[in-house]
Amino acid sequence: MHSPDQEWIQRITDYIHRHCHEALTLDVLATVSHGSPYHLHRTFKRIQGRTPLEYIQDVRMDRARQLLADSGKTVAEIGREVGLENSAYFITLFKKKTGLTPSSYRKLHDNSGT
Repeated sequence: MHSPDQEWIQRITDYIHRHCHEALTLDVLATVSHGSPYHLHRTFKRIQGRTPLEYIQDVRMDRARQLLADSGKTVAEIGREVGLENSAYFITLFKKKTGLTPSSYRKLHDNSGT
């Protein structure tokens, strides 16, 4: 059986997955989950093992990896689609999380058969 905190954090992670393309901040998550930013941050980290921001970034990078491998969208389009309007920031974050630039990742994981 899940604790109330685990259920609360599960609802928040579900919200992040559905809205990762939007501007998500601790304040936004606290508002939609009816909690305080401080309590949300502390509880989220205890249950998930990472902060809400780290979780959001991981969800966005997972989606970006899918799009880079499976779509012909530009890096800037993918950045916008995963909620990162600033292309330079998207590229920097992607490289920090994966060790590769988006373009290098795409070349390595090109599923088009070329």
